[in-house]
Amino acid sequence: MTEVKSTTCLLISVGGTATPVAYSINQHCPSKIIFFASRDSQSEIESKVRQLATHSWQAQEIITTDDPQDLTKCVVALQELAQKLEILQVSAENLIVDYTGGTKTMSAALVLSTINLPVRYSYIGGRVHTKKGLGAVLDGTEALVTKHNLWDVLAVDLERRLVNQFNNAHFSEAYATAEEAEQKVGEREKSLYRFYKELCQVYECWDNLDYPTALRHLEKGEQELKVYANGANKAPLIALAKQVENDRGRLVNLSQIWQQLQEGESENLDIRLLIIDLVANAVRTTRMAARADEGIARLSSALEKLAQVCLLEQGIDNRKTQAEQIPEVLREEYIARYRTGENNLLQYGLIASYRLLDALEHPVGKRYRARETDLKKVLEIHNSSFMVHGWKAIETA
Repeated sequence: MTEVKSTTCLLISVGGTATPVAYSINQHCPSKIIFFASRDSQSEIESKVRQLATHSWQAQEIITTDDPQDLTKCVVALQELAQKLEILQVSAENLIVDYTGGTKTMSAALVLSTINLPVRYSYIGGRVHTKKGLGAVLDGTEALVTKHNLWDVLAVDLERRLVNQFNNAHFSEAYATAEEAEQKVGEREKSLYRFYKELCQVYECWDNLDYPTALRHLEKGEQELKVYANGANKAPLIALAKQVENDRGRLVNLSQIWQQLQEGESENLDIRLLIIDLVANAVRTTRMAARADEGIARLSSALEKLAQVCLLEQGIDNRKTQAEQIPEVLREEYIARYRTGENNLLQYGLIASYRLLDALEHPVGKRYRARETDLKKVLEIHNSSFMVHGWKAIETA
């Protein structure tokens, strides 16, 4: 594909009156022009428009409709626009669309055919009209009316979709929506959607427990938000900026703990914050993202890690426990069931860990005892799921 160069191009409809077309050309001073004409008005381009225009353009292309009164045929004709832009080496971001000339049908077709592109629109109005202000613009009284990219307003539907996807933890889909909006809106709004894209990546990485990468995306997002907020109405951004700052603080702490764990610095390291985040992650994954298997697995992992932490605080490692560290009420049973044969050490899992905490009168063990039935149900669901040991699908309620 030919490389597209940055240059101003005017896409303009041509009717039976050449004056407003020439006026638009003189006002916009495009380096290249694409004329949209009917079979009858095509001759006006060289015979009248070029004669009236004081501005000279470098190159031009013409798109012709067979029937200027038929909307479908006009739209079909304008399907040539992409090819014409490539020939002229122009990107849609540098396209101005003037829908003044030609029939109303041609004007409607121009807008319909470019509405999904990041273009600017132009219209030639006038200060004086015939028929007591209801007729055509008198020559010499023309006035240029330009509108910035309409997607700065139309993107509200994309933004609603993005918010819905994001709030339901569908971060990849939300990213794609933000990217679509970024490609369509004007330069002023692009930084906002670049921020949304970074935010989607933050929570996608966060959900995957990749805290350092999530933090890097958040820092990039903060920069985009600052760009957007510069000169904007800052009131709507205050709550959003505050939430970002709160999340940044949490991510900094989580990343530090995570990094220390990866480097093997687990001794005397308080990982409760990670466990709390893992539980929140499990709830979010199950309820919002509707991935129950993953959510239950993460909840089980959080319960297991909590038990390990609480036991380590008592000087007990459930992977290598001395028999004398077990209270007498459980000792004989644990030796019989969990002795590994290596130096007579005991090794046991989640339920046994919580039973031991209960026997040690640890608060978490007491809470386990009070909710033992519920917790065993969670583990049963996890173990019997298709993703672990069984063949059952986990249903969400």
